[in-house]
Amino acid sequence: MVMNLLRQPRSESGLWMPRRIVPAVGRSAKASAAPVDSKALSSRLVRPYGFSGRSGCAQPEQGGMLITRAVLLDALRKEQVQAWLQPKVSVQSQQLVALEALARWRHPQWGVLSPDVFLPWFSEHGLDEALLLHMLQEVLGLQAYWRRQGLSVPVAVNLPTHLLDDVSLPDRLMACVQEQQGQASQITLELLENSNTRTPCALFLGASRLVAMGFGLAQDDAGVAYSSMERLMSAPFSELKLDRQSVNGLAHSREQSEQVQDWIRVAKQRGLRVTAEGVEQQEDLDCLRQMGCDYAQGYLFAKPTPAFELDMWMRQRWAT
Repeated sequence: MVMNLLRQPRSESGLWMPRRIVPAVGRSAKASAAPVDSKALSSRLVRPYGFSGRSGCAQPEQGGMLITRAVLLDALRKEQVQAWLQPKVSVQSQQLVALEALARWRHPQWGVLSPDVFLPWFSEHGLDEALLLHMLQEVLGLQAYWRRQGLSVPVAVNLPTHLLDDVSLPDRLMACVQEQQGQASQITLELLENSNTRTPCALFLGASRLVAMGFGLAQDDAGVAYSSMERLMSAPFSELKLDRQSVNGLAHSREQSEQVQDWIRVAKQRGLRVTAEGVEQQEDLDCLRQMGCDYAQGYLFAKPTPAFELDMWMRQRWAT
């Protein structure tokens, strides 16, 4: 459902924040925002809940909670799945230019779950689109709030590429934007690298319709899995995102440097903006600046963060 903006509590900065993104009652903002340890996740969740390709659900080995379709839909309905935001900054000025919305599941028992844990569950149950629409609604609600504060903030949302096999998906996404009185031009859809359409034609047609509706379109994680030069040429992208594996340690690897430079060169020839993901070291950022990369995001600037914690940081660094 649409974010309820009535009776909004205040953040620590004294600013009104949407009710949806306030920490759970009885937990501090710091505690509720802290993800559980990745090793603990592996032992408690990934191992006990193995997938069966036939059953289509996660089966616990020794009791516990069955990850059913109903459980996942309930998590969406109760707004346990939330949009955490990671800033995208200008490589030149390091001012904030946009945000990327990343899904986190604030589970009442397991704490904050990262997407590598729960996204396979949504996919197994055919709920990729339900999650996409949920995230889009979250983002549109945040953008509406920011507009009332005098900020126009572009946000990127991840889109599993195989969903473009459904020719009516662009219509549903646009209907969601219109229902929330949002602006498609303020939304960039990032096509994920871990899936693909059945045919190149489906990718081209779906992507073209989204662009015609005003959405921005980014190729995520360039150089990985389905993200090839051929794919880059097959759709009207407006942005190329360099994979974090290509960026990390860039300053110390001639091979990485040459590969990244090639991607940036091709992107510029096609008139695309280039964003580097996973930037953690200043020396890598310096190399990206010399290569002509436009934007960067990563732990060097900020981690993915709940919106109520990012608010003041965003206001201090918003590009004017």
